[in-house]
Amino acid sequence: MIKVSAPAKCHIIGEHAVVYGHPAIIAAVGMRIYIEAEKSGVIELKDDRWKTKRAWAVHDAYEASHKAAEMWNECMKKKDFTELLCWSKTGNSYDNYWKAMIGTVLRLADASSGISLHITKCDIPTGSGLGSSSATAVAVVKAISEAYGKSLTDERINEIAYECEKLIHGTPSGGDNSASCFGGLIWFRKVQPKNEIVSLRKEIPHKLEKFILIYSGEPKKNTGELIQMVRDIPESERNPKMQELDRMAHEMKEVLKKKNYKRMKEIINRTNEILASFGLSTPETEEISRKIISLGGAAKMCGACGGGMMLAWHDKPKKILDAMKEMGFDAYAADLAVEGVRNERV
Repeated sequence: MIKVSAPAKCHIIGEHAVVYGHPAIIAAVGMRIYIEAEKSGVIELKDDRWKTKRAWAVHDAYEASHKAAEMWNECMKKKDFTELLCWSKTGNSYDNYWKAMIGTVLRLADASSGISLHITKCDIPTGSGLGSSSATAVAVVKAISEAYGKSLTDERINEIAYECEKLIHGTPSGGDNSASCFGGLIWFRKVQPKNEIVSLRKEIPHKLEKFILIYSGEPKKNTGELIQMVRDIPESERNPKMQELDRMAHEMKEVLKKKNYKRMKEIINRTNEILASFGLSTPETEEISRKIISLGGAAKMCGACGGGMMLAWHDKPKKILDAMKEMGFDAYAADLAVEGVRNERV
């Protein structure tokens, strides 16, 4: 029996823009998913979060994996992943996705039989913008790799996790799984033939302090649907704003180095305005943003947006924590730039 864990992630800047090849700064967050695994003749998945148990024959998972890959290719030709996203959601709690995802990992990790997986704990809220699916994919790949004694490199774990993310998000950037896999603070850009993933530990060795995570409520749409929503915006409207996010990402790296918090707040708030202009805000995120700005802080939506988690900063974090409590929102200090995927003691 082996046990692994992988962290959540949070975009400091760059969500949605990364899908179109623009850079992002992403931090690994101190909220983790924990998975135990051992080899088996079938595929078993036990999830303590939902008190669920699933089981499939190995060949069924392989078939689902191949079917999902074929559907992805067809959807890619049409630039519309609605069919794949609907198929992945089919069944009780995304049964098709889980079956295809585990089959994909077994196939790409060259595992010879089945696997028994047990999600024992998860601190990452689903649909919150903190990359719960990417952390899960990274942890599953690591767990299967270790159970079969494959000892895959982090780079290979990340590549396989990205293939899993495609099954549920269509054309994800790859940034979420990279942050979860490698940890710390990373500069990410989706480019061919290989994504640009650069650790910022040397450039920004200091901790990112006084950040707060705020849960605005459960999103009504999943990540893939929100990505498709932005994809449907005319390029003439979308592209100039993506270019602005690109410029601000480069500036943010320098701002974080120099601890220029005044400009950092301006960039965070402007980023949120752009994301809202894509139709990604909710009444709750707008209410939270207005309140934090009125207090002299900054706040932005995270991940795919449409609700979920927001990232905020204030020189006196307690002001935000108190205000959010008054407004009825859960908020807590954020532990950023933590360790990536790792083995745990059983």
